Amino acid sequence: MKVVVNASPVIFLAKIELMDKLPGLYDEVIIPAGVINEIQKYHDKASRWLHHNHTGYEVATVDVPAHIHAWDIGKGEAEVIAAAQMTKDSIAALDDKAARNCAAALNLNVIGTIGLILRMQQAKLIDDATGPLTSLRDQGYRINNTLYQHALKIASTKD
Repeated sequence: MKVVVNASPVIFLAKIELMDKLPGLYDEVIIPAGVINEIQKYHDKASRWLHHNHTGYEVATVDVPAHIHAWDIGKGEAEVIAAAQMTKDSIAALDDKAARNCAAALNLNVIGTIGLILRMQQAKLIDDATGPLTSLRDQGYRINNTLYQHALKIASTKD
């Protein structure tokens, strides 16, 4: 399975130093060019990560069809959805609610940053997701408390 990743998961996984684990979950990690441009506007940990770790990640140039533009979502989100729609056996990594709604309406598989972290634990790429989930919040990731507590509960029920 392939994953097409938007800016938010890249930014936050880079901030908590888990972005390098993503290729362990998927056969191919695709980051649309628009997402890369969005991240590189800022000189932070994510842009530095992209600069030094471009190998192993496919950069996709994506034409966004009108039916996706009609959702009035961001350029990066639109490119992720378009790329996921064009890529067989893929999942869209999105955190934005409107973008997730668009992807779901198009019958695409969707995962967010929280789901990626929980899958890393499930795949034994990390020992315990509770620390990264807490770090995510500490880094400014917005998550309502109910979802956060649910994610912590899932993380604490290890196989």
